[in-house]
Amino acid sequence: MTFRTYISILCTLILLSCSKVEPESYYLQKATQKALTEDANYTVKDFIWRGLNQYYLWQPQQELLSDTRFSPANATNPAYVNFLKSFSSNELLFNSLKYEGDRFSYITDNYEELEEELQGALLSTGMEFGIAQLTDMNDIIIGYVRYVIPNSDAEKQGVKRGDIFLEVDGEKLSTENYQRLLRDNKNKSITFSFYTISDGGFQFSAHKIISQHTLHENPILLHKILQKGDKKIGYLLYNSFLNRYDKELNEVFGTFKSGGVTNLVLDLRYNPGGSVQTAIYLASMIAGTDTQKLFVRQTSNPKMKGRWKSDYAFEDNIAGTPIHSLKLSSVYILTSRQTASASELIINGLKPYLKVIQIGDVTVGKPLASITIKDTKNKDNKWAMQPIVLRSENANGFGAYENGIAPDIFLREQLGRLGVLGDENEPLLAKAIEEITGVPRFTASTRSRRSTRTKDLSFKDIDNSRSGAAYYNRMYIPNQNTDE
Repeated sequence: MTFRTYISILCTLILLSCSKVEPESYYLQKATQKALTEDANYTVKDFIWRGLNQYYLWQPQQELLSDTRFSPANATNPAYVNFLKSFSSNELLFNSLKYEGDRFSYITDNYEELEEELQGALLSTGMEFGIAQLTDMNDIIIGYVRYVIPNSDAEKQGVKRGDIFLEVDGEKLSTENYQRLLRDNKNKSITFSFYTISDGGFQFSAHKIISQHTLHENPILLHKILQKGDKKIGYLLYNSFLNRYDKELNEVFGTFKSGGVTNLVLDLRYNPGGSVQTAIYLASMIAGTDTQKLFVRQTSNPKMKGRWKSDYAFEDNIAGTPIHSLKLSSVYILTSRQTASASELIINGLKPYLKVIQIGDVTVGKPLASITIKDTKNKDNKWAMQPIVLRSENANGFGAYENGIAPDIFLREQLGRLGVLGDENEPLLAKAIEEITGVPRFTASTRSRRSTRTKDLSFKDIDNSRSGAAYYNRMYIPNQNTDE
């Protein structure tokens, strides 16, 4: 070896020893920092794309979410970065990635509020109402009270089911302003102007200033046992599937069981859904606790197959507490156009095992479940998604009720005669009692007297006070680890 060759090799070795081979993560970090200088929302947008690419039910049908759309799908790929930058907001990106027929997936900029709302916390006056258009009174827009949450300011102000309001904070309700005046109103106090209907018109009744507070609504609004001849009828008005009340729900069924209940009327007319696990518990309280029987099967996109539990059987306990089951052969379920998701899961999941008699209106139509996806690796990112990730079917393999589940007995609530919830003369409950006992609710003479006293108002529901809540029309799988 010549001296010159030796020096050349030595210099090469010195250069190699002094150079630093950076790990791949270093280049990704540098690329991410550069992307953030060009788009401050890059990190959130990256979180949105990756989360939907991994978990979204319709990922295979969405070209923009294809695994081969970007390679790699990170900040080192200019095509990926430029794609995310092309959207002016996080919401626009999320909506562009959604499947065209997806009515339910959504995004929020505060996962802490989302998690609270999924457990029933909501800023509210305590007045749960519908927004309706009176089709036989010049399409006037009104709010009407469906029920009042106990211990709320609305209850303290004497608001009752059936009360009607036409103005909020001095503005007459319209299709253009009701969301701003009601759903988006964060004022501590709201002024409602109440009216009564008289001689085909409205008569002013009172102005009531009602305060809003963050309320944790107990979904078990009412339960009782009605004795009708030799029938002991359990009645439960249940307004959302919240797992923090699972044991209390079980106690209600313990009361039914010890009280010798022979028939059950489950009122889900105002129940927009909630936890799948709670639905399984409720189904077990009704039908039985055979853990070998399938209640619901859920399918995901192919990438998530095997990652989550797909088959859910009936349960025999709640965190070690035995379930009180009535083991009924039939159940009467009251529904409306607000009945959705986990409520529909109850109806569909029970049908293979017992007779389900549905009374009321067609349900929403949501055989789909979601999860909460938040960025656990970046605590500065408060955004979260609630995308659809699972499709449900019962033990018979049926789950095609996207257009809603039609009742066996159609009976829609009427503004002129809403009745008192839980009272045996309330129209929907009265019809269920009639079906259970076989005793007609009205004779010909009572029908005649009723028709002269009450005029049914023709109306169309267009919204309600709960539609902005995180649990509205939701069926979600709690406590799933998304590793995002």
